[in-house]
Amino acid sequence: MTLRHDPADEPFFREWNNARRRETGRVRTITRSRARSALLQQHLGLTRDLPVPACLIVGSKGKGTAVAAATATLHAAGLRVGTITSPPLRHNRERIRVDGAAASQSDYEAVSRRAARALDCLPAPHAGYLPPSGMFTLVGLRWLLDAEVDVLVVEEGLGGLSDDVSLFSYPAVGVTQIFSEHLDVLGGSLDSVAADLLGVIDEATERVVAFSPQPPQAQTRLPANTVPIETGATLERNIRVGAETARSLLAVSFPDRPHQALPNARELADKLILPGRASLHAVDGAQWCIDTSISPEGVADIRGRAERILRPGFRVLAAFPDVKDVEGCIAELDGLPVTFVGAGREYLNYTRSQAGTTTQKAAHDARTDGCDVLAVGTQSFAGELLELLEVETDRWW
Repeated sequence: MTLRHDPADEPFFREWNNARRRETGRVRTITRSRARSALLQQHLGLTRDLPVPACLIVGSKGKGTAVAAATATLHAAGLRVGTITSPPLRHNRERIRVDGAAASQSDYEAVSRRAARALDCLPAPHAGYLPPSGMFTLVGLRWLLDAEVDVLVVEEGLGGLSDDVSLFSYPAVGVTQIFSEHLDVLGGSLDSVAADLLGVIDEATERVVAFSPQPPQAQTRLPANTVPIETGATLERNIRVGAETARSLLAVSFPDRPHQALPNARELADKLILPGRASLHAVDGAQWCIDTSISPEGVADIRGRAERILRPGFRVLAAFPDVKDVEGCIAELDGLPVTFVGAGREYLNYTRSQAGTTTQKAAHDARTDGCDVLAVGTQSFAGELLELLEVETDRWW
């Protein structure tokens, strides 16, 4: 299985798909073009200074949770909130939201037509492509602004400085965990990943909130006045990063808004619907816990949670692609029965899983056994499971 197919997705993936067809094997010969993204930005009438206040969430993991928490906090302040998030779980409509709800099918088709018209107006690509995440960011922002939102919450798609989110300035920036990821795109080291992700903090950024602790490569690049979020389990800290980033944006851009009645982290955890973030699902009389942790710390956290809420003898379905710390994640599952799965194989490699071990097959085998399940791995893996189980992913509350 892959992400649910929708013909309206085509313009967003057009140039990336064409570039992939021209690549040889797994060698990256054609890259995303920031210059081309700037052309699209100009065509859409977007400038570096967005016409409404915006906050940005960057990091290696936990961004989606932080973005949902930031959106809910700003909505509780009485604002109409537009959100760009990436990647989706079940369908790409989830990438563009108003007040926590994914774009309707009719609205998404209208956004798609806008994207197609924009591509038709640009010169033919010759030295790079418009990446899907950038297309969703730029065209999505244009649509949200036309929908007259009061404030924006933006999640980086793949990187910071190298991602299209860096075409804009943000008064408040939230930073989730940073670790080695996408080294083929963001550079060959954790230092280069941190430099790319945190490079979006500029002179327009008045407040920064960061998950803590961070590796030294990231910590040294954070401003001295960064607000650290140091306590709580991983999920709770990510919620707090989002909530505090939203509060920072309110303080900077809406100083007259009352902040006293805003929900705290515990209230947000109870309110938010976050499929794939330690979410529990009843499956044929068993309990399944689905989580998108792909770092050793995150896997250790979700294992501890699973051991408290699942029946003894639960099995694990795990999808850890080669671009992550696979051995570190596996070490945190020591002693548990694990089936290694590959999801999104068209763009990810899974050395630890057999080619035939698909999400669908692994889920079928687990349902047949009737035991409780901890499923942990990539967003695409969680999305495939949520699609199989027909879990609602359109609403955050």
